[in-house]
Amino acid sequence: MTEELHSLKELGEEKSFELSVIELIRYAIIVIRIYRSPDGKIDTFFNKLEMIIQKLIVKHETLILCGDWDINFLQTSPHTRDFNNLLLRYNLKHTVNIPTRITKTTATLLDVVITNEKKPINSPRVMDLGLSDHFTQIISISIPQFSNTPYRIKKRQFS
Repeated sequence: MTEELHSLKELGEEKSFELSVIELIRYAIIVIRIYRSPDGKIDTFFNKLEMIIQKLIVKHETLILCGDWDINFLQTSPHTRDFNNLLLRYNLKHTVNIPTRITKTTATLLDVVITNEKKPINSPRVMDLGLSDHFTQIISISIPQFSNTPYRIKKRQFS
């Protein structure tokens, strides 16, 4: 992991902004999983989220932000308006638009998968694996295929 991504750990704050980062260097993909507790400070969350986006959006890599942000994106609220404005400012797309948590009395979209990927994301899916009260979000993106065929470089040495 690059030093720049390693420094993102400093932004972590219990309840308000818990994160983990992985960079797939070969494929130029950065995945950041973020959790915000229902008790977390929403202003802190949005400030730190924007700091990460500003830092990484210029890297020209595929950026994927995901996790449980405990904001119901199926309802209009000041928080969803702030979120949508943030996406617009940085040309990001929220790929999941169906409930990710369903109970006997509610259906909410609390979990997100956001990307700056210009190519279309292939049909984001939401599945109940029975492991949590939240459903799993699955996306697939096209990545270039690399050849594992070794190649030789010949050099001549003149004395």
